[in-house]
Amino acid sequence: MAKKLIIANWKMHPLTLREAGVLVDVVEDAQSNIDIVLAPPFVFIEHVACLTSPEIKIGAQDVYWEDPSKGGAYTGEISASMLKKLGVTYVIVGHSERRQYLQETDAMIGAKLATAIKAGLVGVLCVGEPMTIRSKGKAAVKQYIRKQLDGAFRDMRAPLLQSKKIVIAYEPIWAISTSGEKNHEETPEDAVEVISYIKSILAADYAVPTVRVLYGGSVNSKNIAGFVEQEAIDGALVGGASVDKKEFKKIVAIVSNL
Repeated sequence: MAKKLIIANWKMHPLTLREAGVLVDVVEDAQSNIDIVLAPPFVFIEHVACLTSPEIKIGAQDVYWEDPSKGGAYTGEISASMLKKLGVTYVIVGHSERRQYLQETDAMIGAKLATAIKAGLVGVLCVGEPMTIRSKGKAAVKQYIRKQLDGAFRDMRAPLLQSKKIVIAYEPIWAISTSGEKNHEETPEDAVEVISYIKSILAADYAVPTVRVLYGGSVNSKNIAGFVEQEAIDGALVGGASVDKKEFKKIVAIVSNL
């Protein structure tokens, strides 16, 4: 079995460097049979990178889409080359919260993904449907996910798509605790169906047969095993549980022992 990938998306947490260091300590004794990525806020990236062992990879939660070689007059933005120099390996793009609150479009997300890959980073593309789509049935869900994938990949050339620098995170919005929509629990079987569909699109339409696809719908220590033990699911994008040191330690231990 290939290694499972666990990405800890700290979102806008914690508040201090000391607290960030405590969260790093949680994964320092993790077993080598899983891949772990810590994605802290920008202000903590360098600190976290200095504290972690080489086995633990560093991620960023966003990146600007413009090619940094064209200049840096983009107030408040962070370029892919900046992240690379800080030791970042992975970068999350298209998270549902950025789509919702910052009105990021598929075209913007696709540009971010392309920029990240060109800089040598692994782009973690988030896709997922709201309850308004889910309630219409499986066909509507697949159509929605397909639109997100096609929108992100539309302007990307084959060498980028086939660079082995893409990870997909399927995060059904209605299953995320902070979305305001959470009133249902996703089952592993439902997640496998969508993730298998994503993989089939990538293989058939984009000649990308080996991409990792993660699950990211309010993962915690109580449900992680049911999802990650599925062969089709290559790991998890963990949100709120990743900044609870006891909870995330449990998650890492559970996945390590599968």
